[in-house]
Amino acid sequence: MDPDARGYDDFYRHFDSPLMQQIRREAYGEDIGQHSWVTAEELRADVSLLELSPSSRLLDLGCGPCGPLTFVIGLVGCQGTGADVSRSAIAAGRAHAASLGLAGSIALHQLDLNELLPFASGAFDAVMSLDAVLHLRDRSSTFREVARVLAPGGRFLFTDAGVITGPISNVEAQSRAIHGYTQFVPPGFNERALEVAGFRLQKVEDQTASALKNAAGRLAASLAHRAELVALEGAASFERQRSYLEVVIGLARRGTLSRMMYLAEAEAGARPPR
Repeated sequence: MDPDARGYDDFYRHFDSPLMQQIRREAYGEDIGQHSWVTAEELRADVSLLELSPSSRLLDLGCGPCGPLTFVIGLVGCQGTGADVSRSAIAAGRAHAASLGLAGSIALHQLDLNELLPFASGAFDAVMSLDAVLHLRDRSSTFREVARVLAPGGRFLFTDAGVITGPISNVEAQSRAIHGYTQFVPPGFNERALEVAGFRLQKVEDQTASALKNAAGRLAASLAHRAELVALEGAASFERQRSYLEVVIGLARRGTLSRMMYLAEAEAGARPPR
């Protein structure tokens, strides 16, 4: 198994258990099968920026167990494609889509997003990636691939919860990176990478408040179900997640690690070199 998949892989095996569904309801308020910092309310607003229609072809990079992707498909009625490195995430995503009656509207692929995407040029009308780009080793290369697989004028929306906006200690950085390879970037890095890849930036929005709210909700829900979680995943795993959420909360409160949303449009006719 790819070592970068291990950070989430064990967790996804229990993703749709009654316990994890209850924790998500308590943590997020509305459970859409997410395991990131996104809420249903925020996703509804962000998806409107993609200008999707029932005929649209949507790609979700780092789709996890497909909660947000199936949520968008349910809202819009479009066709969706998901890609994630975790085998357990893809298995959970297929089961989740089937439970919603959306198996015929979604195609899922286990892929290493650090590699070239196995999709034809212009295959999609929109691409989204929620809280996944910080785990890429070369996001500039991935952005070029996104530009390639988008139809001219197609839109790319992603969130990055690893934008450094203040001092962070090595201990905090290590705790924040427990899920595998994690790349923190300075303000302006994503904007420049998008421009070089052939995108026109449409919007940037600071969504750190949602990360803080969701991390606090996840921590409270986890602590409320501590005994059940320890029985399910072990005491060591529980403590790692507790420490991780506490660091996320502390960094967000201090304003030293921000979650930013970016919306960009592929330039018509632009096919930047690899």
